[in-house]
Amino acid sequence: IFRTDNGVFNIKYFPQIVDFRTGKTLNTPARIGHKTGIIEVSQLSMIKYTVAMRMIILLHEFSHKYKNPKMGLNISDEIGADINALYIYLGLGFSKVDAIFVFGNVFLKAQSPSNMERMRKIMDYIKRFENEEFAKIIK
Repeated sequence: IFRTDNGVFNIKYFPQIVDFRTGKTLNTPARIGHKTGIIEVSQLSMIKYTVAMRMIILLHEFSHKYKNPKMGLNISDEIGADINALYIYLGLGFSKVDAIFVFGNVFLKAQSPSNMERMRKIMDYIKRFENEEFAKIIK
């Protein structure tokens, strides 16, 4: 368990994430408790990713609990968490390539129309971010 000094942020690192109700192993690399804010991380999934890829995954989970509600979004809003995470991630200078790869990899394991829509919105957001549509530089 990783815990910040003030105890606000907690990450539990497991060999794999297991659904406590069914006992089945989940494919997700991470998840966050909507009430507790505790992030659970799967070593099996995360070990193969770069630091940047791990960062976007953790920022996505963080955004569910700590950014979505501040934006007026439902805590479970996946696209909101994707975009909020990308805003932080790209703003810190991390690689768009790593973000695209990890989202694509996660969605490949859970193909659905909603995940295809998420990927389209992620790509659109990255393109707009790169074109400085959100942070115009005034000279």
